[in-house]
Amino acid sequence: MWYSKSHFPVDGKTAIIVGASQGVGADIAAKLYLQNCSVILVARTQSKLDQQVKRILDLPKTHPNHTAKVACYSSDASNYQDFVNLWTQITDHGFDPTIVFCCAGSSVPKLFNDLTPRDLDAGIDINYRTALNVVHSGFKHLLKLNENVPPHEWPVRHVIIFSSVVSFFPFVGYAQYAPMKAALESLSVILRQELKPYNYRVSCVFPGNFQSEGFDEEQKTKPQLTKLIEGPSVPIRSDVCADMVFDQLSKGYDTITTDFVGWILGCSTLGILPRQWGIFQVFVSFFLSIFAPVISWSIGRQIKKHYREEAKRFGKADTALKQM
Repeated sequence: MWYSKSHFPVDGKTAIIVGASQGVGADIAAKLYLQNCSVILVARTQSKLDQQVKRILDLPKTHPNHTAKVACYSSDASNYQDFVNLWTQITDHGFDPTIVFCCAGSSVPKLFNDLTPRDLDAGIDINYRTALNVVHSGFKHLLKLNENVPPHEWPVRHVIIFSSVVSFFPFVGYAQYAPMKAALESLSVILRQELKPYNYRVSCVFPGNFQSEGFDEEQKTKPQLTKLIEGPSVPIRSDVCADMVFDQLSKGYDTITTDFVGWILGCSTLGILPRQWGIFQVFVSFFLSIFAPVISWSIGRQIKKHYREEAKRFGKADTALKQM
């Protein structure tokens, strides 16, 4: 649907953005507001939310009939009851968000043996439960409010879940992060099936690297081996990432990548995800299936070389690796 941009109308609507205190979530909120969409910013840190609200309200308004509002709520989306309470609070304040952005996420790149129990818990809580809790508690809340309304008469609603390109191509260093992002990919498929009778559209975004506070934090713990396999990766600006997401949502796509490499990697795991340039994806998928063993061999070779060099550096025996 590259020829049309009418599939993501936001003018006059209300959106809730979870993970809106920084990065792409904050830029999405700003972009929505400028298109006359009221925005509800949600994150754990109130001070950061206040800064974003001020930034958004100071933006020059170009919409001829701008009536959009801005609100923010401090809430921990990884805590289910917190969000049950928040949906009630939002309704009590007169809001009915029909667009839900689940942008929260945080990666702690480390080798598996270096991860702490706290790292593992954070991976599950921040990268999976934040989306799962928001959508599930919100849907249950609406079921209660609309118990006498037939599902097909519900207004159109749209859930946008942020996964990651490492969902397509997981590799060393991302054990805390990639499996949870893959879980979100799977969740999006199930929600697309189960919520469709209630007039929901479900989209899943698979961004590559984009500049944010979170990206800067990742670099502090990212192992050298991960950087080696990942290769040079210049992050795009978070506002550019937001523009790409809006562009593809407007064209009607529900599987969204933010760079060509992400699109290529997505072709390797087509499954039953909605397609984007589907005919081309099938051909690319065919060639990737042929070359995948070579790619896997190359990565394995890099890993063995790295550990052999580490063993030599620390003066340790390398017998086990030589037998690999």
